[in-house]
Amino acid sequence: MNYYLTVDIGGTDIKYGVIGDDLVLVYKNTTKTNGHLGRDHIINTIKKLFNELSDTYKLNGVAISTTSGISDDTTVMTPSFSIKDYEGLNFREALKDLGVNVSAENDVNSMALCEKDLVKDFDKKKCIITMTLGTGIGGAIFINDKMHRGFKYTAGEWGKIIISKNKTYEELASTKALVDAAMKINPELDNGIKVFEAYDNGDDKIIPVVHEFYNYVARGLANIIYVLNPDHIVIGGGITNRGEIFLEEIKDHLRPMLWDYLANDLNLELAKKRNDAGMIGAFINFKNTFLK
Repeated sequence: MNYYLTVDIGGTDIKYGVIGDDLVLVYKNTTKTNGHLGRDHIINTIKKLFNELSDTYKLNGVAISTTSGISDDTTVMTPSFSIKDYEGLNFREALKDLGVNVSAENDVNSMALCEKDLVKDFDKKKCIITMTLGTGIGGAIFINDKMHRGFKYTAGEWGKIIISKNKTYEELASTKALVDAAMKINPELDNGIKVFEAYDNGDDKIIPVVHEFYNYVARGLANIIYVLNPDHIVIGGGITNRGEIFLEEIKDHLRPMLWDYLANDLNLELAKKRNDAGMIGAFINFKNTFLK
């Protein structure tokens, strides 16, 4: 069995692990992104993790999933609001002294690569979209079994769609937006788990905050559905740990925004690999690049 370092760089945390040829994570952990420290900090973190884990595993490569658009030669194409000086970073060049192959792909594209093999009859579907709800919001698009990446590798960046009062989708409907709104009422509600605990316990001040959040999530989804008319939607990100009740709550807000013929055939599901999907998908991209 060959092993590889797989890294999923998010706006808040870096999830990392050791993965085998069989797509099984034999080790996983997290560390803070600390994006304000810039691109060099990200690269040094990856090098540190590689060297530390090499003491236990013989690592044969580095697979990266990351926020921002990524070109075919693993260069970050678009700025990141959460990582300083990120645009233009070439992972393959920056990590060349590790002496192994390096791949990189957008985080939501990576999640999509992981989840596509878990969707029944994926190759027979006309359009599948995936979405992650986290610090930001991102998406991936498959049309006739092929990923649509776009002219500048940024297809699916619907977190930047303007939703209301010149505010973007992710400014209104990301997990960060939900927590920020809740903390204005109760500063102790500093993560999504606490917010939904208050909501489930009937906190009459938090209930309207969560309802507004769901309304914005649904509004963005409705726009995407009208534009792309997908026959399958997969939602991932930490907030989906809420499980099937999260899906039902989204659907309750989404259905009234859709034409009946779309709402009646709405096929919406949670990412099966949840928070591991980015790491696994990063390695699938690595395999597609180097191990064909």
